[in-house]
Amino acid sequence: MQTKVASANILYKLGNRDAVVALEQVLAEEPDLVGLQEWYISRLPLLRRTGDVRTVPALLGLSVPGPDRYHWVSSVSCGNVVGARADRFDLIRADDVLLSGIGRSDRPDRFLSTEPPRLVTIGLYADRAVDRTVAIMSYHLCPGVEEHGRYIADRPLLIARHRQEVKRLEQLIARYQRDGHVVYAVGDSNFDSQRLAGLTSSWVGREDAPGTIGSRTRKLDDVHGPGPATEVKLLSTPSDHRALISVRGD
Repeated sequence: MQTKVASANILYKLGNRDAVVALEQVLAEEPDLVGLQEWYISRLPLLRRTGDVRTVPALLGLSVPGPDRYHWVSSVSCGNVVGARADRFDLIRADDVLLSGIGRSDRPDRFLSTEPPRLVTIGLYADRAVDRTVAIMSYHLCPGVEEHGRYIADRPLLIARHRQEVKRLEQLIARYQRDGHVVYAVGDSNFDSQRLAGLTSSWVGREDAPGTIGSRTRKLDDVHGPGPATEVKLLSTPSDHRALISVRGD
C-alpha cells in the first residue's frame, strides 16, 4: 500500500477559471491527501465542486455536502486547505492553529510595515485502507525572509517570525505524533529546502532536481512525511508555483 500526497500553492490572483484548471490538474493525479495554499474562502464554491467542505471555525451555511470525491477542510482565517479522498478516508476532526499573529515587518513592501497572521490548517482522518489515523497539515510561512538558501540579514523581525512559525509547526507535528497519528506537513515554507523536525522532506536525495518556483532548483514547496519519498513529480499549472506530488509506502 502507498499514499500519494499533493501540495499546491494556487496563486490567489488567478481568476476562477485558471484556479479550477490548476486544482483539477492536481486532482487528476488522484492524490490520497492534498494540501492547498492561497485558496481563500472566496474560492469555497469552487472547492465544493470536488467534495464536501468543513470550515474551521464551523460557520452556518459554509460547511456543506458536496460530491463524494474529497473531504475538505478549509480555514476561514487563511488560504490553507487540506483534503483526503472520500473513498479511502473519513474526517475525524478539523482545526486551524495560529503560528504567528499580526506583527511588525521589516519588509519594505509591506503595507503599514505589518505582517498578517499565519495559521496551519489540520485535518485528522481515519484511513480505511490501513489501520491508522492520519493528520495532514497545510502551511504557508511568512515570505521575504530568504535569499539563496539563507536568511536575509537585514530583516531580523522576519527572521524571528519565520523561526517562530517553523518551531510552532514542529511542535504541532510532535504533538500529533505523540498522540499516535501518522503526520504529513505540506506547503510553502518560503525558504529554499526548509526541513521540519520529526518528518522527512520529499527533496532528500533530490537536492539537484528542478524546484517548485522559477527556472532553477529553488524548492519552497514540500511534502514532509514519515520517511523518504519513493517518487516525486512536479506539475506545471496556471499558478506561479509548480504543484508537488509525493509518494510514500505505508
